[in-house]
Amino acid sequence: MDDSEHQRLWEESWRRRLSTAEEASLRTWLAAHPEKQADWEADAKLSQWLGQLPDAPVPSNFTSLVLQAVDRQEAALTRSIPGMTWWQRLLRRPASGLAWAVALLLVTWVGYQQFDGQTREAQASDLAALFTAVGPEPALLEDFDAIRRLPPADDEELYTVLNVNP
Repeated sequence: MDDSEHQRLWEESWRRRLSTAEEASLRTWLAAHPEKQADWEADAKLSQWLGQLPDAPVPSNFTSLVLQAVDRQEAALTRSIPGMTWWQRLLRRPASGLAWAVALLLVTWVGYQQFDGQTREAQASDLAALFTAVGPEPALLEDFDAIRRLPPADDEELYTVLNVNP
């Protein structure tokens, strides 16, 4: 056996009692390495004393206490990062960042759909008003380009021509 195998056996002796063959192999190696003998004896005595200690009582809510401690530590870590704004803390976890991005896209899409619908309604309303004003005579729209090229008129002149009182 090489030194790493004997080191593994030495560490195993801390956790459990070695078999006779393992203990004999380790003692042979210790005889070849007398400088390690004192360390082995100290470890063996310490393991024996630790084995005699009673098991420590574990509270029934041990798991919840550990999880609460982890949450507190994570919250303290998040608060302790300098220069981090509230929205950066909010987006720190990938799942919450993805959820916020999807929500933002959804709100934007719904807003655009509302705007587009209102714009179409306004255009349809204006077109209906135009055709109501023109009536069944489409000839009134034939000279539209000529009317558009006319210089802008004052409102008073326009009211006079149309015989409309403001």
